Amino acid sequence: MKSVHFRFSWLVVLAFALLITAAQCGVTSTVAPEEESAVEEPAEVAEEEAAAEVSTEPITLRIAWMGAEYETYQTWKADFEAAHPNVTLEYQFIPYAEGPTVFNTMIEGGNPPDLAYLFMGLISEYAERGALEPLDSYMSDAERAEWVAAGLNAGLYKGETYAVPLLGANRTLFIRSDLMKAAGYDEPPQTWDEVMDLARKMNNPPEVYGFCIGAGRQKHIMQEQISMMWGYGASFFDEEGNLAINSPEAVEYVTDLTNMFLEDGVMPPGILTLNANECYAEMAAGKVAMMFSGPWQDKQCADAGLECVAVPIPEPKPGGDHNMLLIVDVFGMFSASQHKDMAYEFIKFIQQPENRVLFDKEFGGVPLTHKVADDPYYESQPIQNYLEQTDLLRLTPKHPEWTKIQDGWGEAVQMVLAGDATPEEALNSVYDRLMGDLVDPSLPQQ
Repeated sequence: MKSVHFRFSWLVVLAFALLITAAQCGVTSTVAPEEESAVEEPAEVAEEEAAAEVSTEPITLRIAWMGAEYETYQTWKADFEAAHPNVTLEYQFIPYAEGPTVFNTMIEGGNPPDLAYLFMGLISEYAERGALEPLDSYMSDAERAEWVAAGLNAGLYKGETYAVPLLGANRTLFIRSDLMKAAGYDEPPQTWDEVMDLARKMNNPPEVYGFCIGAGRQKHIMQEQISMMWGYGASFFDEEGNLAINSPEAVEYVTDLTNMFLEDGVMPPGILTLNANECYAEMAAGKVAMMFSGPWQDKQCADAGLECVAVPIPEPKPGGDHNMLLIVDVFGMFSASQHKDMAYEFIKFIQQPENRVLFDKEFGGVPLTHKVADDPYYESQPIQNYLEQTDLLRLTPKHPEWTKIQDGWGEAVQMVLAGDATPEEALNSVYDRLMGDLVDPSLPQQ
């Protein structure tokens, strides 16, 4: 028994010694520390480690841009790829006029890009088709708050955000200041009647015409003149959401607009062949005294040695609305994307002030984020004019078949300008056709 007791005592002493040695050397159990680490490790550390693990996988983001191949896109590509070495941005450039057709073909073929530059009018249609990914679950409250509300609303449809603003351009009146003063106006016109009066007084054909509209393209007739349309109390839909393009107010507006050409002769004789861009060029060439345009008009005129100033939207007629159009081209993510998280990283990237200013300056756009880069561009007269009128900003209606409606409206104005119909006849004709062609002619509840 003695030997057994001795051996047991020796084992106890030995075990105790080993425990003391382990403690002094910092040896710990292989189970307890793992449990402790899993509990105490901050969530953000785990997320960062997971992101780092994912970031090693090669990713190709396909991005479709409509319009010109701006230098800004290449700068964005270089900077984003430098920040994300595993990511390659693959660009596709699509002419503006072909954008909707190309995107429809991609969607129907099940092969859309990850991200795309889209017209605002496409959002409702593509959202209804399930082609776009809602961004609300990706977007933080802070990110949402940085966007100008009217701009972000361009990507909103039925309570969900399907795109963010990419490019913004308001439409306000631009007037040759020298011709305005020579016509006896020391201050810009305050009413729509004064606008038409000033156009007549500045008119001196064929050297210079008092007014210009992009009547050669149906879409441009809508977007260039819609502030005047609203000022007359006309709208595409009434308060109940019913199609109202042939309302008495719409007839009055189209009558006055087209009479500027048909009776007053204050528009160029080839007005039905000019689109808005050509009107902008005519003003910069000294051939047009007044028209609706965007912030780029200031530079175009200045380059030609002319002063064309942006002026406030005139006061509306009784019962009319005092609004300024904000046109927003948007940037959205297609729901078929296999790299949604990285795609949204690129969306956040282009929201940064230093990236926004590159695009605004190259295109001539207005700021769509509250925080903009410290750049003299935003101090220009047209941008300041825009900032002073942001409370008047208004978007075009969000209807799934908006393109048909805006083009139909433009077609009616073209019919009148061509002398083929009276305003009432043209608007009624297009209204009747749209009521039969549209799947649902009423405005969806937002």
